Amino acid sequence: MSKFKVVNLIDKIFVSTATFLLIFAWINFYIRSLWPTFFLSLIFSFAILFLLYYFLGRKQEKITMSKKNTNEVLKYFSAFRLLSKNQKLELLNTILSHDFEVQIKNNVLYYTKNSNRHALIFFTSKDKFSDEDLFNEIENLSRENFDTLEIICNEHNVSNTELFLNKKINIINKTKLYLEFFVRYNIFPNIEGINFSVSKLKFKDILKSFFVKEKAKSYFLCGLVLIFSSLILPYHFYYIIFGSILMLFSIICKLLPYFKD
Repeated sequence: MSKFKVVNLIDKIFVSTATFLLIFAWINFYIRSLWPTFFLSLIFSFAILFLLYYFLGRKQEKITMSKKNTNEVLKYFSAFRLLSKNQKLELLNTILSHDFEVQIKNNVLYYTKNSNRHALIFFTSKDKFSDEDLFNEIENLSRENFDTLEIICNEHNVSNTELFLNKKINIINKTKLYLEFFVRYNIFPNIEGINFSVSKLKFKDILKSFFVKEKAKSYFLCGLVLIFSSLILPYHFYYIIFGSILMLFSIICKLLPYFKD
């Protein structure tokens, strides 16, 4: 058995035990009989664990794929932004030449698609492409003959792309650039030698400090002591409340995908 499978098995045993003890403590709080409590705890913990692993397994897969796709989009768009104008034009020319005849003039790439002449520009010097930028580009290209203006940008806050009745405006953001150009033609900008790591504190990072995997054992042991203390000490309701919270913390550390890299 591989090391990964062993660790995964230990995690599942840990979560199962914590869940069983948590449910056992609460059922025992209402039913002061050992064997009914034991069997009811087995039934409820099995049902809850089945639902948890079923839904969280599917959720983890979606999170992993979504995170991977988002990282890929940002990575290749960043690499595209770092290219010089000529390198950008050369890359776009290589991509579009597979399906169209391409002409490059004054840092604008022209090609014909579905009987419409497209003018493709890239606007990556700023984070957002605005209405003012759109007017400026239209003015710069006013003497050129084209039907559709395509603009590659990171994000945009253009309020109206239908201002120009005789021109169609097509905004290509980083996701569309990745999917419709890089992935579709399997041609990507070179990312070698570029560091994409960004140190930015998020609320999720703060939660990770509480729910890191290494803290699961401490939460579990403290919760275990409080829960068993609730069986023999007075004011047991408070012990079971705080013991349950710590048990839940230990389960979160081991099970939930949201606080894992």
